[in-house]
Amino acid sequence: MSYSHQKGFSWVQLIVCIFVIFIVAGILAPPRIKKARAGDRTKALSNAKTLAAGLMAFKAEYGAYPFDGTRKQLEKEGVNHLPQGDSANAYFAQLLASGILESEKLFFGFGMTNFREGDDVMDSTVKILDTGENGFAYIMAPDGKPLTDTRSFTPLLLAPIKTSGPEPIFDPGPYGGKFVMGLADGSSSARDIDENGHAVTEGRDNFFQAGRDSLFGSDIPVVKYPLGL
Repeated sequence: MSYSHQKGFSWVQLIVCIFVIFIVAGILAPPRIKKARAGDRTKALSNAKTLAAGLMAFKAEYGAYPFDGTRKQLEKEGVNHLPQGDSANAYFAQLLASGILESEKLFFGFGMTNFREGDDVMDSTVKILDTGENGFAYIMAPDGKPLTDTRSFTPLLLAPIKTSGPEPIFDPGPYGGKFVMGLADGSSSARDIDENGHAVTEGRDNFFQAGRDSLFGSDIPVVKYPLGL
């Protein structure tokens, strides 16, 4: 009778195998992450396009993009569950309350932390586009007025915002070094973010500048921020 004797891995061999696994994982991870971010960007672009089209339709119906004046118009029509305040959520809620748009899910910022998909419960001022259910910033004019000097390429909404302020800082993580925007002609577009989180300009000193050659014409852009969790 003979016996065969098979040795197991030595500690050295085991460590080498683990090391190789980590190397392979490190090689494969960046393409997977890049693909996931591109997918989230594509979905965010689709939502931005729908929201921009909704803003166009709202303006055609009420004479302006959402602001306090259109909120009062809706309240006169019997809409009694509109949130107050000057966050992007409060203004975008008018698109839902008016029936121009029908789902909170359209405001979801794919790939963004501190945000979640809306639950489509919209029967109260607390529930309609609640905190965390909108990932897009909204651009207005000063003093709570809507943009008026818009052209086809004028941005109306943006994502993903990392920090707030007079000029927002974008998060380069979710969409692979880019941010998405919904434009005044009902389309959407993506643009690069620099290493400091600022929008890369095209022949302009500042993405958010006002004036003749700016994206916003005579309007001074004021960014209203989404309410994150």
